[in-house]
Amino acid sequence: MALSQHVSLQGLCVLLLGTMVGGQALELRLKDGAHRCEGRVEAKYKGEWGTVYAEYWPTTSAEVVCRHLECGVAIGAPRGSYFGPRLGPIWFLYDSCESKDVESSLKLYMCVYMDFKNYNDTYTHDQDVGAVCSGSVRLIGGDRPCSGHVEVLSGKAWIPVSDGNFTLPTAQVICAQLGCGKAVSVLGHVPFRESDGQVWAEEFRCAGEEPELRVCPRVPCPGGMCHHSGAAQVVCSAYSEVRLMTNGSSQCEGQVEMNISGRWRALCASHWSLANANVVCRQLGCGVAISTPRGLHLVGRDDQISTTRFHCLGTESFLWSCPVTALGGSDCSHGNMASVICSGNQTQVLHQCSDSLSEPTGSAASEKSAPYCSDSRQLRLVDGGGPCAGRVEILDQGSWGTICDDGWDLDDAHVVCRQLGCGEALNATRSAHFGAGSGPIWLVDLNCTGNESHVWRCPSRGWGQHDCRHKEDAGVICSDFLALRMVSEDQQCAGWLEVFYNGTWGSVCRSPMEDITVSMICRQLDCGDSGSLNSSFALREGSRPRWVDGIQCRNTDTSLWQCPSDPWNYNSCSPKEEAYISCADSKQLRLVDGGGPCSGRVEILDHGSWGTICDNGWDLDDARVVCRHLGCGDALNATGSAHFGAGSGPIWLDTLDCTGKESHVWRCPFKGWGLHNCSHEEDAGVVCSGFVRLVGDNGPCSGRVEVHPGEDWISVSDGNFTLPTAQVICAELGCGEAVSVLGHELFRESDSRVWAEEFRCEGAEPKLQFCPRVPCPGGTCQHSGAAQLVCSVYSEVRLMTNGSSQCEGQVEMNISGRWRALCASHWSLANANVVCRQLGCGVAISTPGGPHLVEGGDQISTVRFHCSGAESFLWSCPVTALGGPDCSYGNTASVICSGNQTQVLPQCNDSVSEPAGSAASEESAPYCSDSRQLRLVDGGGPCAGRVEILDQGSWGTICDDGWDLDDARVVCRQLGCGEALNATGSAHFGAGSGPIWMDDLNCTGKESHVWRCPSRGWGRHDCRHKEDAGVICSEFLALRMVSEDQQCAGWLEVFYNGTWGSVCRSPMEDITVSMICRQLGCGDSGSLNSSVALREGSRPRWVDGIQCQRADTSLWQCPSDPWNYNSCSPKEEAYISCAERSPKSCPAAAPCTDREKLRLRGGDSACSGRVEVWHGGSWGTVCDDSWSLAEAEVVCQQLGCGPALEAARAAAFGPGNESIWLDEVRCGGRESSLWDCAAEPWGQSDCKHEEDAGVRCSGARTSLPPTTAGTRPASNPLPGIFSLPWVLCLILGTLLFLVLVVLVTQVLRWRAERRAFSSYEDALAEAVYEELDYLVSQKEGLLDSPGFLSDGEDNDDSRSAPAPDQRSDAPGEDYDDAEEIPVPGAPPASHMSEEEVLPVKEDEMRSQTGSSLFIFGEEADPGEGEDSPWLLQGNRGDPGYDDVELGAPGRSTVTFP
Repeated sequence: MALSQHVSLQGLCVLLLGTMVGGQALELRLKDGAHRCEGRVEAKYKGEWGTVYAEYWPTTSAEVVCRHLECGVAIGAPRGSYFGPRLGPIWFLYDSCESKDVESSLKLYMCVYMDFKNYNDTYTHDQDVGAVCSGSVRLIGGDRPCSGHVEVLSGKAWIPVSDGNFTLPTAQVICAQLGCGKAVSVLGHVPFRESDGQVWAEEFRCAGEEPELRVCPRVPCPGGMCHHSGAAQVVCSAYSEVRLMTNGSSQCEGQVEMNISGRWRALCASHWSLANANVVCRQLGCGVAISTPRGLHLVGRDDQISTTRFHCLGTESFLWSCPVTALGGSDCSHGNMASVICSGNQTQVLHQCSDSLSEPTGSAASEKSAPYCSDSRQLRLVDGGGPCAGRVEILDQGSWGTICDDGWDLDDAHVVCRQLGCGEALNATRSAHFGAGSGPIWLVDLNCTGNESHVWRCPSRGWGQHDCRHKEDAGVICSDFLALRMVSEDQQCAGWLEVFYNGTWGSVCRSPMEDITVSMICRQLDCGDSGSLNSSFALREGSRPRWVDGIQCRNTDTSLWQCPSDPWNYNSCSPKEEAYISCADSKQLRLVDGGGPCSGRVEILDHGSWGTICDNGWDLDDARVVCRHLGCGDALNATGSAHFGAGSGPIWLDTLDCTGKESHVWRCPFKGWGLHNCSHEEDAGVVCSGFVRLVGDNGPCSGRVEVHPGEDWISVSDGNFTLPTAQVICAELGCGEAVSVLGHELFRESDSRVWAEEFRCEGAEPKLQFCPRVPCPGGTCQHSGAAQLVCSVYSEVRLMTNGSSQCEGQVEMNISGRWRALCASHWSLANANVVCRQLGCGVAISTPGGPHLVEGGDQISTVRFHCSGAESFLWSCPVTALGGPDCSYGNTASVICSGNQTQVLPQCNDSVSEPAGSAASEESAPYCSDSRQLRLVDGGGPCAGRVEILDQGSWGTICDDGWDLDDARVVCRQLGCGEALNATGSAHFGAGSGPIWMDDLNCTGKESHVWRCPSRGWGRHDCRHKEDAGVICSEFLALRMVSEDQQCAGWLEVFYNGTWGSVCRSPMEDITVSMICRQLGCGDSGSLNSSVALREGSRPRWVDGIQCQRADTSLWQCPSDPWNYNSCSPKEEAYISCAERSPKSCPAAAPCTDREKLRLRGGDSACSGRVEVWHGGSWGTVCDDSWSLAEAEVVCQQLGCGPALEAARAAAFGPGNESIWLDEVRCGGRESSLWDCAAEPWGQSDCKHEEDAGVRCSGARTSLPPTTAGTRPASNPLPGIFSLPWVLCLILGTLLFLVLVVLVTQVLRWRAERRAFSSYEDALAEAVYEELDYLVSQKEGLLDSPGFLSDGEDNDDSRSAPAPDQRSDAPGEDYDDAEEIPVPGAPPASHMSEEEVLPVKEDEMRSQTGSSLFIFGEEADPGEGEDSPWLLQGNRGDPGYDDVELGAPGRSTVTFP
C-alpha cells in the first residue's frame, strides 16, 4: 500500500522533526542542487550520510523535507537520481504494519519505517529521491530568473517586500542565497500588483555577509506598516562590476576587466565593439569611448580570460544589461584583450558623425579603433531568433527603420556583424527574408568596403532617400548566430542535441553537463523544466561537427547562450560523447488527419494526453505560430469547425490571441489552460506551406525544389544537390523515394533570389530542416540552374527467377518500400521493353505467362502501366492503380530480355501483315526493332481518345474508313488498356494534325501492333482529319458527382467498362476525398456524408477500399480493391460534399450545351413560351427591355424551332417565379447562341416578372442529339455517336438540296441553249440533240464500268501518285466541315484510290467527293488534254463540235468550232 495511504502530512512532520536516532535528532539535507533548498535528499545515521530510496515519493513527502529545512514549500519531488547519483549507503524508507525487531530499522510513525541498513546490494543510486523547495525568498516578475520584485514566504503565502529602507546589502544576501551572483541594481517605486493583499511588515537590516535572508536582523515597521513608495525590485547578475586596468591601477583607459561570478576576468578582444566600449565608459563615469586599441593581454593566467561576448547598442548604462553570449567563444589564450580609451569627461563634446561623406577605405575612421562620434543612432537585428541574425534595423530620430536590399551584399553585412560584435557575416539576406519591417527605410544602394565602423557610414544614395518597399528589407546571418534543436525520428523533446554555429549544425558534448544545464536546454526548447542525459544510446551514425563541450550553466543564465563553456572547436569531443537528452513533462505539438506533417487538426501533448484547440478567435496569426514551430513554413489557412475531423481528449486552449511572432502557441494570450466552453466540433486546424515543396506541372511529387524559410518560396540550386538530400525531401513530402535528380533547369523570371546554402543530408533525416547546411561561399551557390526532383512510390524494378535477379524472370517492383510482383493482366510488350531498358538488359524478346512465384496474394500488385515503349524507366509511364483484376489466382508478368544492349532485332515489316493466330500475333511475340509509338489523346486518360502513331518524328492519325472493334481491340491491348468498348470515327475526340498514317485497316484483332494489320499502305489514304479514328477501352475511367442541384456535392460515380457505377466509401480517408474534389475542380477538401438517405435505383457499385497517397496525382493512381460489380452494399455508396461547392452548371448530370441551358415555358407548344435560361444552378427569366425579333430569332434558332414569328413582351406567357437572369439583351439576329449576345451582367436588372420576355417560333422543335460527332466534351468524354434520326434527316436534306441543284442546272442549260442556238434552230436542232444524247450515254457507260475507281493495282493510269501529303486535291485545314454527300451515279470518295483523284484547273472548284456540282471558269480550252476536267474532255479527233461548259448563272459560255 502506498506511503501516502498511511502517513498524513502532520504525522510525517512529527516523524521528521521529533524522531531521535541513537539519542540524536534525525539530520536531513538537500545536496547538489543550485542552492540550499533543492537537491538530493540525504539522511545522517551514525555519522554517515546516505541517500534515500522510496517506492512512493509524492510532493507531500518532499513538502515535509522543505519545511524541516525551513526552505518554504515543495515545488517538485523528483526521483531517478535527478540531482545526480552519489557514492555511499542507501537508506530505505518503507511502510509496513508488522512488528520489526531489527536494530537498524526505526519506526518513524505508525506503519512507516526507515531502515538504516546499507541497501547498495538491493537498490542503486539511480533511484535516489530529491526535493525542490521554494526557499523563503524569491524574485518575481523580472525579465530573467534573477530579477524582479522581492517576495518572502510566510506560511503558504508569498508577501511582497516594500522599498522602504531596502538596502543594497540586503539585495546582496538575496542574490547570493538564490545563487544569482551579485546585486547590480536595486530599484523602488514599482507599483504593487493587484493580487498583493498585504505587504511584509518588517525591515531587513542585513550586513551583506549573511548566508540567507532569514538570518538577517529584522525590525518591525512602526504600527505594522512600513513606509514605502512601492515594491522593492532587485536585479542580480553573474556579471557585475567593470574596471579599466593599466599597470595595476584602475582609471579611464586600459584593459577591460569584469567581475564574473565573483572573479575578476579580462575580456577577450574578439567581438569587442565601440558600442560595448561606450557603455563601459558611461558605467565608469568616464565620458564616452574615444577608441578601442588592441594590445597584448596583461593577465597572468589563461583561465583569467573570459570569452563572454556582449552585444550592446551603445546606449545602455551598464555592461551587464547588454545581451550576452558566453557559449563557445574564441580561444583567447594567445590573443589580445579588449581595451578602451575613454574621454574621461562626461561633458566632452565629440565631433558630429557625418552622413554625407563615407569613410575613406583604410582610414583611421574605418578601423575598429576609430573614435566614437556623437551619433545617437542604434543598430539591431530582429526576428532572427537571436541578437546575431535578423532584419537590419537602425534607430534614428526616435524611429526604427530598415535598409533596402538594392545592392545589399556580404561586404555590407560584414559591417553590420562587426558593429554588433557578432563575428563575421555568413549570409546577406534579401527580399524580407526575416519578415517585412515597418517605419521608414533609412538606406538604399549601400556600397560598403567591409571595413567601415558603422553601416550608416558606408556610401549610399542618401539618408532616407529610396524607392523601395518593406518586402525588400535586408537582413544578415552572422557567424555568432546560434540555434538549438533536438534530432529524433519521432520525438520533439528527446533526441541528439545540436547547436547551429558558424552556419552549420553540429553536436553538443555531454561532459560535464549537470542537471541545471539540462534543465536550461529543456526550458529553451519548450520541453518542460527538467530532463536527463541518456548515455545508453548506441553511437550515432554519420559525421558532423562536435562544436562545444564543458557547458556549465548558472542560475543567472536565461538561455544556453549565456552559459560558459569551452571554446568552439570542430572536434570538441569523441563521437561517443555526443549528448542525447530526454526532457520530462513537456508539451509537444502536432498536426493530424491532414494527409501530411504540415496540415491537419492542431493537437498539443500535455501530461501524457493529446488535446485540441478551440476555434474561438482562431486566425492566421495563431496558425503562423503553429507552422513556424513545426518548421512547416508559412500558414496558408486557419481552419475551424473541425475541418480535419473532430478530435478527442481534452481541449487545452481557447480564445487565442497570438501576434504571429510567438515561438509556441501556448505562449500566446488565452483564456486559461484547459478552460473553455467548446466541443470537439470546434477543433482548430491549419494548412501550412511546408518548408520544402516541389513545383511542376505533374503534381506535388515532382518539379523544382523550393524552400520556405520565412515570407517567400526560394529556389534551390543544383550545385552539390545530392541524392540523399532528394530522398529526405521525398520522404518528408510523403512522396515515396527519389527516382530522378535533375539540374540545368533555368530559373524562372520570378526567382528573385536563390537559396544560399548547400544541404548536406545523409538520407535518414526526418525533415530537410534537420539536415546539416553549409553556406555557399560569398552567399552565392555555384550552379547551372535549379535543382529538379522526381519522387515516386514506384521505384526500382527487378526480374526474379529462383530467388536471383537477372535479365529474365518474373517482374517485381518496389512499391512504397515493398517488393511486389506485377499482374500479367494488361501487361504489354511496350512495358516489357521499358523494364529491359531500365535494367540495362537490352530489349524485350517476349513476355511469357506463367503461374506466380510469390507466396501470398497480397504480394501481387494489380497496378497497370501504359508505356509507349520508349520510356527509360517504368515509373515514368502513365499508371492506373484504381480497381484492377483479381490476380490472387492469376499469372504474374514475366519478361525475357535480350540481355545485350547492342543486340540487333529483326526489322518490323510493314508490307506483310501478321497471319491471324500466328505466333507473332500473340503477346509473347518478339519485340522487333520498331521505333514507332502508339498513344490515345484528347480522351481524358491513357485509355480513350484519338489514335495516334509516332513515326519518323511525327505523330499522325488513322483514318476511320473500315475502322471497327477488331482494329480497336489491337490498340487497346497494345496499350495495356483492356478490351475495346467502342471504335469511334468522324474525329469523335477532335481532329488531329500532321500525317494520316493508315487507312482501310482490316485487323483480325489478334495482332501485336496496330501497324501490323492489313491496310492500304503506310501513309497512303484519301482522308482528312475530320475522319480520324478513336477508341474507348475498358480501362477508360471517368468521374462525376450526381446531384439534382449541386455540382460539387453528390453521389460519386466512376465510369468503368462502359458503364457508370457507384463508388464505395469504406475506407475513404481525407486525402482520398481531397483528391476526388481536386480532380473534379471542386476545391482541395471535402467530407463524406453518411446521413443521406439510401439512393434509389440499382447500378454497379464498382470499387471499394480506395486509399490515395500523396504521390498520386489523380484518383486513377490510388490503390484499391479489384473491380467488382457489387463491391459493397447500397448503404455504403459514397456521397461526397466538397468544400468549394458550386451550383450545377447544367440542368442534367452530364455536361451540356448552350441549347440545353435554354427552354420555353407556358406556351401552347415546345416552340413558344416564356424564355428561361439556366444559370447559377437554377432557371430564371429574361427581361423584355430591348427585346425584339432579333433576340427572338436567336432563341428560336438555338432551340431548333425555325424562324421567329413573334417577340412577346410583358409576360405574355405568364410571369416566372425564379430569378431574372438577363436584362437589356441585344442580339444581331445571327448569333448561334443567346449567350453570344450583349447583355447586362448576370442577375443585374431593374425588372419585375411582369416584364418577362417570350417568343413564338415558326416550326416544331427538333430533338437534340446526345453527343455531337467531332465534338469533345470539356471533361470526362463519354461514348456517343450521331443518332439515327439525325443522320437520316441530314441525308434527306442533302438529297433535297441535290435535286434543287439539278433543277437549277437544267434551267440554266435550257436558257443557254435557247440563246446559243436561236439562229440555227431549224437546221441544227436535231444534230445537236443527237450528239448530246451520245455524250450522255458515253459518260454513263464510263461511270458504270467496273474498272473505273478500282484499286490502284488494277488501274491502267500510268501517272505516278503524289506523295501522301502532297496530293493536288488535298483540302486545306480550313475545309468546310459539312458532311460528304455522295452524288448519284458516282462512287463515294472513300472507295477512290489516291491515283484516281480527278485533276482540276486552278480556277475551278470541285466538291469534296470529287463530283462537280458547280464549275466556275472563264473558257474551256480544247487543247489542254489531261489538264482539263474529264467531264469536259472530248475526242481530239472529233470534228464539228466542242463540249458545253456548265457554269454559274450569268457566267455560262458556249464555244463553237
